[in-house]
Amino acid sequence: MVELSRFTHVFDLGENVALYHSLRMKPVYLTKEAYGSLCEWLASAQDATVDDAPESISLEAKELVKYKILVRSADEDARVLQFVRSKIPAPMTSVCYLILSEQCNLACKYCFLGNNNEVKRKGFLLENMSGGTADKALDFFIRQIKESGQDTEENEPVLIFYGGEPLINFEVLEHVAERINSLRGSVPCIKNMEMSMVSNGLLLDEARILRLQELGVGIAISIDGFTVEANQMRVDRAGNKVFPRILEKLDLCKKLGVNASLSVTLSEETLQNKEGVLRLIDEYGIKGLGFNIMMSDANFTLPQSYNEAAAQFIIDEFVELRKRGIYEDRIMRKLKSFSKAQVYFSDCAATAGGQIVVAPNGQVGICHGCLFNKEYFVATIDDDDFVATEDPNFIEWSQLTPLNHEECYDCPALGICGGGCPINARNLKPENTIHSIDERFCTHAKKTLEFFIADLYHIILKNRAAQ
Repeated sequence: MVELSRFTHVFDLGENVALYHSLRMKPVYLTKEAYGSLCEWLASAQDATVDDAPESISLEAKELVKYKILVRSADEDARVLQFVRSKIPAPMTSVCYLILSEQCNLACKYCFLGNNNEVKRKGFLLENMSGGTADKALDFFIRQIKESGQDTEENEPVLIFYGGEPLINFEVLEHVAERINSLRGSVPCIKNMEMSMVSNGLLLDEARILRLQELGVGIAISIDGFTVEANQMRVDRAGNKVFPRILEKLDLCKKLGVNASLSVTLSEETLQNKEGVLRLIDEYGIKGLGFNIMMSDANFTLPQSYNEAAAQFIIDEFVELRKRGIYEDRIMRKLKSFSKAQVYFSDCAATAGGQIVVAPNGQVGICHGCLFNKEYFVATIDDDDFVATEDPNFIEWSQLTPLNHEECYDCPALGICGGGCPINARNLKPENTIHSIDERFCTHAKKTLEFFIADLYHIILKNRAAQ
């Protein structure tokens, strides 16, 4: 018997449809007439094989079998799922967030670390990382890389200077970057280490910008949009809006010929101003950016309408950004997966089991979203016997892929999703845990997949017309 796979989903494209297997990830485009004939045949042919398909759809039927869109039994679905799950990567430490300071000169109203919340702030030590702790943290990270079996020059680990606000502790940032550069020739696994800094940018000046460039530290400046109104939630500790001062820093980077990327948190006001972000990109010569969807908690719940609007905003911006040759991280992660037909298991390094976070006092955790209460901070840099990839907490996080969530199996975006944020998922409802579903990313992944399938279809039509 031949039937549609449980992982097959149908997308309406007007005169045509796309049939798509969420784990094989190769859309097959059919006319609606051919699709109708296929459905009629499947409904009437209880014991048929693909060789019994009507001549009018014989070729299509064979192609659909090739991509498992049509299966001969439910056992085929089980085997595909089992095979894909067997490919879930083993945890390998490759990313380190170095929290140079828990202090911040801002108090953004949506801050997931709680810098805007006096109760949460009481849980912060609000200290800066010392140079000695930073040295131990780097040594700890290098050891975790080696313990992951990645002690080669081909390895490309990432170290991110983070906070709070990392520029509050610029001297230690300099020290760590200098040491990394001095070790590249003698420590193979960090030869190609990438360094970047996520900052609000307010403490940048000409000397610091040029120094960061000299050290090879990428600059990512966080903003919420193009206007003061769009950035009204981004305020200093006194409640003053800071957007004009951030623009001054972007202008300074441009004048110095230093590329700064943007980390854009999508406020509801920004979603109403698609042209504004593009104007900012064009004006300040931005070459790369990433969009961040706001997170909910008990005191700040986002409606589903926001999730829908944010997902569509990212898609619409991507269409314009690719015309400019600008990389947008959020959607490109999924596009790489879709274009290569390779399942995207995890959307962040933490849920891939590949990330460590080092707090200023040397505590080691999984996710920087837990800094305010140090949940899942299970070791210190002095724990010489600690191996992140063998720790039960890190292993638990490494298994948070949608491929381990049966409730995700019927979702068309299963193969490109990667899951969302475990912390946001837990915060959505009182009864939730890190194993719950981040509904923001359900919306984002589904809408993104719809766009990819329709976009590929239009590209195919355009190429045919050009021949």
